[in-house]
Amino acid sequence: CVAPRRVAMAKLRPWKSAAKAKGSTSNVSPGSHASWEQRTKERAEAAAAKAAQQAVDDEIRQHKMMAKERREEKERRKEENKAKGLQYQVISDSRKLKKMSRKQLKLIRKADTTGVKPILAKEKKRTK
Repeated sequence: CVAPRRVAMAKLRPWKSAAKAKGSTSNVSPGSHASWEQRTKERAEAAAAKAAQQAVDDEIRQHKMMAKERREEKERRKEENKAKGLQYQVISDSRKLKKMSRKQLKLIRKADTTGVKPILAKEKKRTK
């Protein structure tokens, strides 16, 4: 028995396949599906593979996190050392700021002055 080709809208459409039987009507032989022991074994293998993959992923994540921390620590130390090596001059007279041009004001960086000694004090130490 050959199934007729599907006809839609009164036209033959050769790319359409003939209608197949539904899954519920097909006869399934009892030996075609896996036994309970085999299914449990496959589940256990899948769980073991998933656990191994999770362990590898955790290790990679940990390495990335450590590298990120090292990078951030290095960047922080670099900034601290840069700040230590800067030459600075404390401007205590605000009238100087008012006299400065825009270009000069762009070069000025405001910073916390607690514990900062003026450059002149450093120069006096060097000359002694």
